[in-house]
Amino acid sequence: MRVCDRWRLAAFAAAFAAAAPLFAQGVVSGRVTMQEKPGEVTKDFDGTVVYLVPKGAPARFGATKSQMAMSGRQFSPRVRVVTTGSTVEYANQDPFSHNIFSTAPGAAFDLGTYGSGVARSTQFKKAGAFPVYCNIHAQMSAFVVVVSTPYFTQAGADARWKIAGVPAGKYEMHVWHERAPEVTQDIDVPGGGLSSADVTLDARGFKQVAHKNKLGKDYTANGVRY
Repeated sequence: MRVCDRWRLAAFAAAFAAAAPLFAQGVVSGRVTMQEKPGEVTKDFDGTVVYLVPKGAPARFGATKSQMAMSGRQFSPRVRVVTTGSTVEYANQDPFSHNIFSTAPGAAFDLGTYGSGVARSTQFKKAGAFPVYCNIHAQMSAFVVVVSTPYFTQAGADARWKIAGVPAGKYEMHVWHERAPEVTQDIDVPGGGLSSADVTLDARGFKQVAHKNKLGKDYTANGVRY
């Protein structure tokens, strides 16, 4: 190897080493605590969505395709988090029909009635938490949480969560759950990650309210036709 080539290689290695801290990535993790009414126990920690929004330049991310199946007159999973612009497919795994819809501003859609083995999809173009229902079965409800960042996750049944590959820097952490007001807080992620991003949510004021059908009317026959 010539001397000039060795010099260039050494210079490149030095420049890469100097830039490495700027691109350091780590794991951000924590645990969710839920304040409940007296006598109640949290059984839906896995419905908690945690996401990090970089301060300063927005993070780059791409749209994805994911699925939310209907099985046993339930959505599976019941909460799905996707990036803005992503498409969610609703696959009917039941032996009867469904009519999936949402009337939420910014994400309203109606997939119509379709039978077993059929899947239809819709795109979510706006960030937010959007409720999704079935016009045939009133007990069916779900949420699609749309975020404008690639740094997101859902908590496990043990209330713990982690997000890998987070570059060092300052972020606004958002923690969402359908039964509690969303919590936001600023965090500073070092190059080695952050393992103590714990947060407490307050579900004591939650009240279950029956939703309307796609026409804005009450369901009939308890919302179950078949």
